[in-house]
Amino acid sequence: MVKIKKTIYIAIFVSLASQIRFNFITDGFIIAMSVAVMAIFIYCYEDLSPRYVAFCSGIFSPLIRLLFMVLEGGQPGLTAILVIPDMAFFFTYGIFYTLVYKYIIRAPKDIRNFPYVIFLCDFLSNIAELFTRSLIQGYLVIAAHTVISLVIVAFCRTVLIQVILLALETYSNLLIKEEHDKEYRKLIVQASIFESELHVMEKNAAEIEDIMRQAFALYKSMEGINAPKELKDCSLDISKNAHEIKGDYLNIINVLKDTFLDDIDEGRLAMKDIISIEKANLQSTIKNRGYHVELITRVKANFYVRQYFKMMSIIRNLTLNSAEAIGQTGGKIALSLREDGENYVLEVKDNGPGIDRDDLETVFFDGYSTKFNLETGNVQRGLGLTLVKDYVENIFHGTIEVHSEKGRRTEFVITIPKTSFEEETDEVLHH
Repeated sequence: MVKIKKTIYIAIFVSLASQIRFNFITDGFIIAMSVAVMAIFIYCYEDLSPRYVAFCSGIFSPLIRLLFMVLEGGQPGLTAILVIPDMAFFFTYGIFYTLVYKYIIRAPKDIRNFPYVIFLCDFLSNIAELFTRSLIQGYLVIAAHTVISLVIVAFCRTVLIQVILLALETYSNLLIKEEHDKEYRKLIVQASIFESELHVMEKNAAEIEDIMRQAFALYKSMEGINAPKELKDCSLDISKNAHEIKGDYLNIINVLKDTFLDDIDEGRLAMKDIISIEKANLQSTIKNRGYHVELITRVKANFYVRQYFKMMSIIRNLTLNSAEAIGQTGGKIALSLREDGENYVLEVKDNGPGIDRDDLETVFFDGYSTKFNLETGNVQRGLGLTLVKDYVENIFHGTIEVHSEKGRRTEFVITIPKTSFEEETDEVLHH
């Protein structure tokens, strides 16, 4: 039912387009835009039958043309005779289109073979229309110069159709590429977040290993002092359970890495693109959470980063912390990247509430968080800055500093040697 409605709507639209026309060769024979419009619809709507589209157009187009001609003062009987050849054109078009693809082209429709088919259909359909008109008028209107004219008309109309289709395909490809870029950027952000969480899980696995060793050491020491059996068994069970938990943890980490990250974390990404992706991500977060925050970026250096998930995590955690600190009170975040001698310097500044002087030395500790919910009593786990410091120092071999004035501003300054990226790029990118 849906296809029938679509076919009828297209036929009506084609019929209306038939009013854009001019007479050619003989009285009543017209060159109309409806043929070009119909061909474009046939190409674009692959789920519809081209034959049915042409047949419906062959019914509606003459009827609408007849209506307009009568309204203009034409005699109904004579007018009906003049529009009958239009039906021959559309019916012939639908039949030849189907036969050419089925028995000559023998391949699916595409932008390369479509012009040849519609050129042939256009030419043969015009011949059929003129032949029908000759029968009605009682004399032959087909001559050598007529055939040449029809070839020219079919060629010009085919070129017009092809130009329009190429423009539509180019525009469609641009939209698809833009959508794919958005989805890829979104995937990259999600993969970066995922990778950061796996890093935390790996760190937790190491801590579980320490618990296992401590529990086993406790068990051995209790054996030396003849401690109660219940205590020794308890410490041994803790050691065994910790070992099993660690094994499960590592199995999960390996499965997730192999399944989700191996195919994504390949190659390298330009720093300018990393900042652009994280800027768009933060702006989306700001909008969704209703924060009143303006993000300003100044990128004066550009280079490739192979460990781009970790670099994205650094930028995301710092900017998101600033945005959450500012919240709905309103403020600005400035992210800048520049060269300083043999180093790259990444700075994230905000004019938010700042950090207490006593907390400046502990902001990078595990579990530190300024995000305390007065209503629920919940404290966010505070792993973001710990992760940032870990990545900066251990992955990129740089340093991170924090400066803050309570009630005025907070500034994080990351300094990374250029040598940390020398193996990842042959040259500094122009910006």
